[in-house]
Amino acid sequence: MRLVLVELSRFFSRRAVVLLILAAALLTVLVAGTTIWDSRPVSAEEMAQARAQVQASVSQPQFKRDLRECQQNPADFLGPDAVAGDCAPNLTPRPEYYLNRSTLSLDEERGDSGIAIVVIVTVLMIIAGTTFAGADWASGSMSKALAAFVGTGISALVLIVAFWLALYLTAQSRGIDTGATVQEAIRWLAGRGVLLAAVAGLGGFALTMLVRHTVGTLAILFAYAAGGEALLALLPIEHSGRFSPASNVFAWIRDGVRVFDPSVTCTPTQQVCEQQFHLSLTHGATYLGILLVLAMGLSVFSFARRDIP
Repeated sequence: MRLVLVELSRFFSRRAVVLLILAAALLTVLVAGTTIWDSRPVSAEEMAQARAQVQASVSQPQFKRDLRECQQNPADFLGPDAVAGDCAPNLTPRPEYYLNRSTLSLDEERGDSGIAIVVIVTVLMIIAGTTFAGADWASGSMSKALAAFVGTGISALVLIVAFWLALYLTAQSRGIDTGATVQEAIRWLAGRGVLLAAVAGLGGFALTMLVRHTVGTLAILFAYAAGGEALLALLPIEHSGRFSPASNVFAWIRDGVRVFDPSVTCTPTQQVCEQQFHLSLTHGATYLGILLVLAMGLSVFSFARRDIP
């Protein structure tokens, strides 16, 4: 335990690791700040400007012409059940159209900026894990691997929790209620994100200990992620997306994901045909777990042969 704490202290003292964590923190602040700013309440001045734009629009000859034609033939504009009285409410623009502002919704952010934060933090924690491994080849050990796992996990936990706490407190200050169901879903998302970042950091560490080259590790990961996706798209295998790194990562993050599959054929008799299949969280976890075990196993085997007399 003492050795793990020593290695953990070394992890957080590495300049490269500190810079990566700082970069992750700055990006987290940027995403949170942008989300909060873009959903800020509308001021009285902004609403007045929007209403003035509405008045300017309805005073245009084209709008008056369209309104008159709609009132004469409402079915042509609004459907078979429409009447002349439906034209003005439906054709008249609303102030909201000119505000380009949405209300802050943690449920919507769960599938938007919340996913982005997990991806950003995970990528940077992979690099942190590879950098930590490259710091001192002679000290490669299981305690150092555990320090990489714990260190990246703690960093991810602080950043992801801080992101959601900022959004939650902002929503509360604006009188926006977040239901218990949404809060629970966010906690599960955050938990999966933290675990993913920690596993990614450990995987990056293990792979770097195997190839003994930090840049080489990053090149392998990039080739596997980008080249693997391209290769899978060319293979004549049904549901080839099951082996896609990105699809499995998002299956884990999102608790399941729909994956496009061009190999699914649609017959003329089918009324509804979706060229998609469901990739479950369990499948994503299994896929990522196998990759981690493979990287760890090869790394430990290589370390035992090269560094232990």
